[in-house]
Amino acid sequence: MKKHTILSALAACSLLALAACGGDAPADDASASGEIGSETLAALIDDSPDLSTTAEILGDTGLQSVFDGNAPYTVFAPTDEAFAAQDIPLEGEEAQAARVAILREHIVPGFLTRADIVGAVESSGGSVEMQTMGSNTLTFTEDGDTLVIASSDGSRARVSGAGMSGANGSVFPVDGVLKSLDAPG
Repeated sequence: MKKHTILSALAACSLLALAACGGDAPADDASASGEIGSETLAALIDDSPDLSTTAEILGDTGLQSVFDGNAPYTVFAPTDEAFAAQDIPLEGEEAQAARVAILREHIVPGFLTRADIVGAVESSGGSVEMQTMGSNTLTFTEDGDTLVIASSDGSRARVSGAGMSGANGSVFPVDGVLKSLDAPG
């Protein structure tokens, strides 16, 4: 069953990535209704008042240019409150490297909407796994109408709202950090 859920998720990612490359996105901004806007992931994150720490990490490290590009990604971005609760250091080179490593564990390749993830969870019988751009495996389940994410290190977070979809992917604010500083990988 586990092999089936991973293959389903990979197939969904591949199909969505192909669709994102060839389709014309509507000119309006992404909204909670699930519409796809014309802004890039970097712009969506930068414009979100609850994701200023994530925006700062992207800007400080040069990763913003990656999310301004054409490659599709889905970002499960910890809110500012989630970062504050982890007491993640904000100063110095070592802190910057740790913040980038943590953020990498929240990024999944491909363009996924909430409906895509929920559909995969429901069709798999309760959970689906996806590999991040780092060494993390995220397991998605539902708790009522809430999408819950568990990290391979045991960290958990809940998706806050419907998320935002832009020209090159989706951003989902989450209420927790999905990789601890002391976790291996």
